[in-house]
Amino acid sequence: MRLKIFAAVALIVVGVAAIGVVIIGPSFGSGSSVQYITATAAVTNVTQSSAATGSLAPSITYGLAFGRNPVVAGSSSSSSASSSSSSGSGTGSGGSSTTWPVSSVSVTVGSVVTKGQVLAVADSASATQALSAAQSNLAIAQARLASDERGLTAVDKAMARLSITQAEQQLSNARTSESDTRTQNNLSISTANAALSQAKATLSADEAASAPAQQIDQDKAAVTSATQNVAQTKAKATQSNNQAAESVASAELQVTSAQQGYESKTAAAPALTILSDKASVTSAQTAVDSAEATVKLATISAPADGTITAVSLVAGLDAPSGDAIEMEGAQMQVTASFAETDLPSLKVGQSATIAITATNETATGKLTEIDPVASSSGSSSVVTYPVVISLDTTPSDVKAGMSASVSITTAEADNVIAVPAIALVGSSGSYGVRVMGADGTISTVPVTVGLITTQYAAITGGVSAGDTVVVGVSTPRTSTAATTTNAGSLTGGFGGFGGGGAFPAGGGTRRGQP
Repeated sequence: MRLKIFAAVALIVVGVAAIGVVIIGPSFGSGSSVQYITATAAVTNVTQSSAATGSLAPSITYGLAFGRNPVVAGSSSSSSASSSSSSGSGTGSGGSSTTWPVSSVSVTVGSVVTKGQVLAVADSASATQALSAAQSNLAIAQARLASDERGLTAVDKAMARLSITQAEQQLSNARTSESDTRTQNNLSISTANAALSQAKATLSADEAASAPAQQIDQDKAAVTSATQNVAQTKAKATQSNNQAAESVASAELQVTSAQQGYESKTAAAPALTILSDKASVTSAQTAVDSAEATVKLATISAPADGTITAVSLVAGLDAPSGDAIEMEGAQMQVTASFAETDLPSLKVGQSATIAITATNETATGKLTEIDPVASSSGSSSVVTYPVVISLDTTPSDVKAGMSASVSITTAEADNVIAVPAIALVGSSGSYGVRVMGADGTISTVPVTVGLITTQYAAITGGVSAGDTVVVGVSTPRTSTAATTTNAGSLTGGFGGFGGGGAFPAGGGTRRGQP
């Protein structure tokens, strides 16, 4: 930057010297009638730039707190994080409130920190408890899913099958009991019937033998008693048989129930159940991940190199709501207002040179943002547009708020033959350059022109490096002979605030014909 300013000053000095020769020279004699100011075409870089002034500011500002990731100030997440926080707590897994008692704070306002440096530490007991609960819920959900996917184990199936075996055994016993009961009842009825037949036979025999009346009466009473015994025996047999049949029917129902229960227990879980189980596992895993992240965020670390601008933590107390620590990133940017006439040539990504007034340092950067909304100051009619330039590297002693001058390179032609812009004659599309020959004669040469700045013109055809070109002419008051003054040779270029290259002093006076 200093070289560019120095070159510009040198150019002014050369110009003044040349003009001095033109004006003062003729007064010492009456030799020349026309005096030419010349320069030498040379290979150099021709640049065009736009300049403005502005001030430095950090490119990014962070809000830091326990239980959440760093938040960039001004972003949408910044407001949401602030509104969701509550006093002395952060949001833990599952939406539960996690308190953050501050264990230690290792920075103060103005501290310069590096990326990853620990700034504050909190007691994570509450967050650790929330993590344990989330891990338990995850284990339960995973076990349920595994069980539903694989069904019963061999042991579980054996236990389910045992209930069917037991029911079938009870049915077999009931059927055997029923059979025994019917056999016994049939035997009892047969015995009762035999006794009745015997009583009737005895009565018939005694009546045939004309037995005494008393004997006949006894025989009749015996027949009556045997008849009643048969009826009672049959009634008891019927009741007993029915009870045995009911026992068999009950045992059959138990077998059917056991079989249905076995099928239900051993059948694969429905697809809908599996989907529900998987959703539960996913939800539980998310809660665990959130809780683990929360535990890790019990330590506040610097997200980048920078400077601490606010500290709202006190060791031994709970962390406050909102941001606990604020810091500015070390990367700086300049916001400068460019005139509306510069706007068409400005593009994001263009290189820039930044001169920092307070420290007398120079930095490089890139144009990163152009504000589309114009602004004007007070009653001034000058319209400007705010432009942001990010510094590639920030000098260590540069602070936010310092003034800076910005020069943005808007066009550049490297390693081209260049002449002073004032050497051009003609108009766009038909330019020419007046060239002085070795014998002092002047001829106008058509040239092809590339980039033209306020100081220099890039020549792409028509003039060669080393050619002497006329940049001006002056006619003395009294003179008969023609003379020329060499204004210098074009030996190098620079970007600078005015653009173009420098023509250092050199050469001398030459006489020639106009």
